[in-house]
Amino acid sequence: MNYLAHLSLSNRDPVIMTGNFIADDIPRIEEKDVPHDIMKGIVLHRRIDEFTDKHDSFHKAVEKLRPHHRKYAPVVIDILNDHLLSLNWATFFEEPEGDFHTFAYGCLTDQVERLPSKASLHVEALLEHRYLMAYSTKEGLENILTRMDRRTRFPSDFAAAADHLYAYLDFYNELFLELYEDLLELVSSDATS
Repeated sequence: MNYLAHLSLSNRDPVIMTGNFIADDIPRIEEKDVPHDIMKGIVLHRRIDEFTDKHDSFHKAVEKLRPHHRKYAPVVIDILNDHLLSLNWATFFEEPEGDFHTFAYGCLTDQVERLPSKASLHVEALLEHRYLMAYSTKEGLENILTRMDRRTRFPSDFAAAADHLYAYLDFYNELFLELYEDLLELVSSDATS
C-alpha cells in the first residue's frame, strides 16, 4: 500500500495518520527520535505492510506484473493500489475523497514540527505538491510512476505500468478490493482491541 491507502487506514486519527505516513522514512535505529504517540502510527504502517506482503491477492497482482517490472513489481503494485483506492473511494467511504485529502493535509501540517528532519521534509513535499489528488486520474498516476522511475538505480519503466493496469483493470481491481476489505477489517480490529 502507498500513501493514500496508509492514510485512509489510520481511523481518522491525526497522530496515527502522521506516523503511518512517515514510517518508511524512519529506520529502526532512529525510532528513539520519534514521539511515542506518532510511533503508534509507524507500528500500524508496518502491520499493514506485513499483512499486505503475505496476502494472496497482493501476490497474484505482483506475479502478473513481474514480467514487466521484475523486482520493482511490488512497489508498482503499491502505487497502482492507491489509484484503485481512489477509483473505488465511494465504495468504502461516505466522505468525499477531496475532503479526506484536506483532512489528511491538515493533520500532517499540525504534526510536521514534531518529526525528525527527513520525515518532515517528506511531509512538506506532500503538502507542497498535493500528491494525493494525483492518484485519482490515469494521467496523475502516470506522473507519479514517472517520478518514481527517476529514483530507481536500474531500468524500471514504471510509467508503462499505468497502461498495463488499464489493459487488465478488472483483474487488478478485483484483487485490490479483496485486499483492501481485509485491511479495513485488520485496522478495525486493531482499533477495538
